Amino acid sequence: MSQVHHHEDATTTAHHPEQQGQGDLYLRSWRLAVVITSLCFGILLLGLDMNIIGVAIPRITTDFRSLGDIAWYGSAYLLTITAFQPLFGNLYKFFNAKTVYLVSLILFEIGSVICAAAPSSATLIFGRAFLGFGAAGLLQGALAIIGLSVELDKIPLYQGIVVSSLGISVCLGPILGGVLTDHASWRWCFWINVPVGVCVIAVVFFFVHIGQSSNQANRALDLRKKLSHMDGLGTVLFLGAVCCLLLVLQMGGREWAWRDSRCIGLFVGFAVLTGCFALWQWRRGDRAIIPFRILRKRSIGMGALVLFSLGMSSQTYAYYLPIFFQSAQGVSTTESGVRFIALVLPQIVGLVIVGAVVTKWGYYVPYMLAGVIVTSIGAGFLTTIDTTTPTPVWVAFMVINGLGIGMAQQLPYTALQAVLEPEDVATGNAIAVFSYQLGGALGVALGQTLLLAKLATAVPSHTHGAVSAPQVISAGATGLGQIAGSSAEAETLRALRSAYAEAVRDPLILALAAACLAFPFAAAMERLNIKRIAEERGSKRRVEEEADSGLERKKEDGGGRMLMAVVGPPREKNVVEEAGESVL
Repeated sequence: MSQVHHHEDATTTAHHPEQQGQGDLYLRSWRLAVVITSLCFGILLLGLDMNIIGVAIPRITTDFRSLGDIAWYGSAYLLTITAFQPLFGNLYKFFNAKTVYLVSLILFEIGSVICAAAPSSATLIFGRAFLGFGAAGLLQGALAIIGLSVELDKIPLYQGIVVSSLGISVCLGPILGGVLTDHASWRWCFWINVPVGVCVIAVVFFFVHIGQSSNQANRALDLRKKLSHMDGLGTVLFLGAVCCLLLVLQMGGREWAWRDSRCIGLFVGFAVLTGCFALWQWRRGDRAIIPFRILRKRSIGMGALVLFSLGMSSQTYAYYLPIFFQSAQGVSTTESGVRFIALVLPQIVGLVIVGAVVTKWGYYVPYMLAGVIVTSIGAGFLTTIDTTTPTPVWVAFMVINGLGIGMAQQLPYTALQAVLEPEDVATGNAIAVFSYQLGGALGVALGQTLLLAKLATAVPSHTHGAVSAPQVISAGATGLGQIAGSSAEAETLRALRSAYAEAVRDPLILALAAACLAFPFAAAMERLNIKRIAEERGSKRRVEEEADSGLERKKEDGGGRMLMAVVGPPREKNVVEEAGESVL
């Protein structure tokens, strides 16, 4: 009987190929449309939070009198979203992707409520850190679900579609943030996440159904073995190391002298914790949050460094261009958000076009190199803007920069799909997002140090000592009018705007240096064709399936012969049965 059931199962599989191997993984028609749309909404939520806050920060620094906390509003968020990327990578690897994604969304919503209700700068910083914890699972969750839902050669196209919703939110975020800050309160920049997030949770819960056949081996492990891969100690060591680095970058040279024992202690702490983290990762092997086996692959290591550099550049623009517009050029928060469209809309165009081209032709490194070159040219132009730069000029500079970022930023994620086996893709996504966010966190922190250090010298120089730098820093980025008086034509106000323009130039130079740094890493990427790799994997899978089906047929034939040897040919069997019946 067991042989008969086995035969029936094999026959069923043969007649329903969608039930075998990889067939269950791929969605089509309206089911794929619903999944991709829901992921777009989730990324839209993430993008709104990342970009809506930038234009509101100048007003927040004025309300809380906390210009010195600018970096923490960004770094607290970027620190946790970075540190917990590997953890969520392992969660997506060993647990149900939909469940992990929903948990990320819920944590994100809790963090939004904390930020919206924050009574002080310190509470807001804590809320941003908690919000980053929830956000850590959103982007790579979307990438993981795409990888489980569509064929390999179509991944760049659908990744481009989903990530383009991040670009749309980058467009909407600054405008929405400006309108809410000007006409309601900056707190609504966080409250707005709540209804949008609830809708996304409902859509994902009811409509996202994905096959996970390629992940069954990991998901079948018992809970204790799964938890052993989470590496809590590695996460703590990394958090400690980056916190030491961010603290010394923000305090050193401003509140503490670089020779101060506290600065030296933080540098030493960073070095020691980083060394412990690297040693711990090496000892854990494949169970590390950043497995060296994967990181040693050229496309993974170089792609991570490309994303680190681009993250430092783009996040610096996200936080310091709004300060330039509102403080140096004196525009409103809403207008500042509108102006930011010139940077982010070309990113969407670059993402979608390059994603479609790579899906068609397969090669991705040439477009990555071209994108890095274009964004570096735009970044160089942006270092020249000042209070008198005509609108068409700075718009053109931002368009060039944004187009280059859009062309290059998504392709390292495509590269990891080409070089990693399906079971390692979630870990690769975690390393990639981890690198991008770490670069952003350091860029924001370094940008604040450069900004405040230059303000300390530029303010006395431009105002001839009439206004001190501590006064300007205490007033916040939108408080210049309170210092200089209400008249927009006041000489002191113009001098202060010029001082801010000079001070913001240093973070913009940092963004230029980071963009240029991405070029050698992009040039070192492996020249692969993802379309060809997808075809080879498809051919290999078909050969394996044919071999498996051939083995099944041999087993069936062998089983048939064994049965005949035992009971005899069918005719003899019938004769025996008839004789038996007549005897009975």
